[in-house]
Amino acid sequence: MAQACQPRIEQVMLAREVDGQAVPPVDGWQPVSLPDIWPRRWHGQAAAAWYRVEWRNECPGQVLALNIERMVMAGQVFLNGHLIWQDERMLEPLSRSWNLPRYWLLPDALLAEHNTLLLRLYSSEHPGPGLGMLHLGTPERILPLYHAQFWQQRHVFTINLVVSLVLSGMFLALWLMRRVEQAFGWFALASLLWSIGIGNVLATSTWPFSSSDGWDRLSLVALVLYCCAFCMFIWAFGQIRFPRLARVLWLSSALVCVAVLLLPTAYIMQAQMGVALIYRALFVAICLQFLVHAMRTRQTDHLLLGLCLLSFLFIGGYHLLGILQLIELRQDYQTTSSVIIALCMFLILAWRYTGSMRRIEAFNDELKVAVDATREELTQTLSREHRLEMDNVRLSERLGMTHDLHDSLGSSLMRSIAWVEQARGMAQEQFLAMLKELRGDLRHVIDGASGSGALVSETPGEWLAPLRHRFGRLFDELGLASHWRVPPQWPCRLSAMQQLALTRFVEEALTNVIKHSRANSLEVVLEALPEGGMSLCVTDDGVGFDVQGTLQSGMGIGMQSMRARIERIGGQLSIESEPGRTSLRMTLRQA
Repeated sequence: MAQACQPRIEQVMLAREVDGQAVPPVDGWQPVSLPDIWPRRWHGQAAAAWYRVEWRNECPGQVLALNIERMVMAGQVFLNGHLIWQDERMLEPLSRSWNLPRYWLLPDALLAEHNTLLLRLYSSEHPGPGLGMLHLGTPERILPLYHAQFWQQRHVFTINLVVSLVLSGMFLALWLMRRVEQAFGWFALASLLWSIGIGNVLATSTWPFSSSDGWDRLSLVALVLYCCAFCMFIWAFGQIRFPRLARVLWLSSALVCVAVLLLPTAYIMQAQMGVALIYRALFVAICLQFLVHAMRTRQTDHLLLGLCLLSFLFIGGYHLLGILQLIELRQDYQTTSSVIIALCMFLILAWRYTGSMRRIEAFNDELKVAVDATREELTQTLSREHRLEMDNVRLSERLGMTHDLHDSLGSSLMRSIAWVEQARGMAQEQFLAMLKELRGDLRHVIDGASGSGALVSETPGEWLAPLRHRFGRLFDELGLASHWRVPPQWPCRLSAMQQLALTRFVEEALTNVIKHSRANSLEVVLEALPEGGMSLCVTDDGVGFDVQGTLQSGMGIGMQSMRARIERIGGQLSIESEPGRTSLRMTLRQA
């Protein structure tokens, strides 16, 4: 019985408004079926059209409801000659009711057995103006239809918008943190551009544009750039490089965007159809190319993204065939599926990101193990070097002590031996003095090695006096004439270490004269150098010796010790010898 009492629509007629008069035309009516789009019949300037719906109320007195799926763009609704609703703006800039379902309860006082609904729609040519599905019936039957339409045309797009904006912001942040992951940046840009297209669906006014074609131009530009950004995302995700093709794609898309912005309003609809077909074909080609690439690489993330793209292609193809009216589009699966596919792509990208982080953590662990091993090896190497350095220091100290003993105590022993050999019947006091002198030399060696007790003589005469005293008596016993020539002041400032080296040099040189030279006279001369510095020379008139042969044979330990000691203080030693003259000269330049 309830089914029999539903209103019955008898016919739907359409007529174009005459000369902009806001009254129904008298003639020119033609039958149409809903949904209906004007450009199939009319082309030209912006216009208004009237739809007349004749219907019979089979159950008088029953509450009836009216539902209209969409009106493109702004509309007025009349019931039996009475205005029951109209959009806020019926002139430019128009209200945008093209994707907004409507629902009314019809006033019972205006109903009759035979009723007429008049709908005046005003639009320009560009949005494909027309009227969507119209339903009459009881509220119990019509209200669920309205709710389903509102969910499909508003809520799903709102969810899609929120998801796209969240994904855009999230992957933009990830890309800013890891610039090397270019796929994240392109996906963020593609999601943002997709959000602009959704904004065109949800906008109910022309704001922020001054005319009703502003949103259509913007959404068309966003579609072009979205396809480019999505292509770059696919290539970056699959690590596919087409640099020349990418430049051509962006350059041609920029030209298309400029053309869309400058195109006259009357051609916007044709541009929408043409650009949508071209870039949908491009999108399909890129998706198919990635599917082939995924089958080659066999990587899990590539295969998962390929499945998402494949489902995208099936749903997009079904929707495109419906738009071209090659098949009947019973339901728009594209709107709902885009949210699910976007979430799937988010999960794939998140899975790849976590995989990258796991690889980084594993690399960090390996690096930490390598660093610890290297640190341990370096510690062992440093320990070995430290031990070697300590051994070298001890060896150097021993070598220095050996040189000091040889140059100082050895000289004293040699001098004492020569004295004993020359002297006959030495008294106890003489032996005691000789031993005290050896003790003093040993103390000088110890003080010089430890660095304590090293004194700096103020003048060359003060420095040379102990040496002249110690060697003078022996020279007198041996009948060896000695001459000492020194300036009253030092030619340059000397440290305690340098003065000690000069002392050891003179001691070794005089000892060699006593041991080997068989000389009658010797001379010790200290003088300043013209270019700065000083020289100390010990010369005798002995038998001489072969300098190079002695050094090469390794027998000249004393000379080697002298040379090493003088070089440590920054000086140079030269030795010249021939029969009748031997000269040892130490030169110290002023720093």
